[in-house]
Amino acid sequence: MVRLGLIGAFAGERDLEVVGEARNGAEAITLYAKRRPDVVLMDGMLPDLHGMEVTRRILEQQPEARIIVVSINETAEDVYRAMEAGALGYIPKSCEKDMIVRAIRAVAAGEHFVAPHLARKLAERNLLTSLSAREIEVLRMIAQGKANKQIAADLNLSEATVKTHIAHILAKLDAPDRTRAVTIALERGLLRT
Repeated sequence: MVRLGLIGAFAGERDLEVVGEARNGAEAITLYAKRRPDVVLMDGMLPDLHGMEVTRRILEQQPEARIIVVSINETAEDVYRAMEAGALGYIPKSCEKDMIVRAIRAVAAGEHFVAPHLARKLAERNLLTSLSAREIEVLRMIAQGKANKQIAADLNLSEATVKTHIAHILAKLDAPDRTRAVTIALERGLLRT
C-alpha cells in the first residue's frame, strides 16, 4: 500500500520516474545494483531486514547511492541511526506529497533532507551529551522497575556506583527523577535495541 501511494504521488511530476519496486531488503539490494536509481526511498521496517541495514549494504556496494529513509518512527535516535547508516534524507510516512517530492529533488542534487520537525529533534539530540553504554544499561534496568540494589547486583557494581550513574543520567537528560528519565529516553528512542 505504501509503495502504491508513493507511485501515485509521483504521477504528476514530470521529472520523477519510478524505475523499480522492492518488496523486501534483499530484493532492494539486488534491484539497486541492476537499476542504479538516482534516489532510493527506503522503508525503515522491511519484512526481512531493517531499512538501516539495507541502506548500509547498498552503500557498501555503491557508495554513490542516495537514499531517503521513509519511516513510521520519528524519534531523534531513529533519524540519527539512518544518517549514521549513510542515508541522505529522512521523512515520516505520514508526510504530504510535496515534502516527499522536495526530499527527492534535494537528495538527487546531493543535499541532505530531513523533515523539519525531525531536524529539530535531531538538533536537540545532538546537543544532548550522549549517555555512556553503562548509563544506558542502568537506565534499561530502571525502566524494568529494578531498584538500585538489584541493578548493583546484576551489574556487579556497588550501590554507590549505581547511584553515581543515576545522578549522571538525570543530569544529562535534565530529568528531575528516575521515572522522567525513562520517559525522556523512550521519547528520544534511547532505549530501543
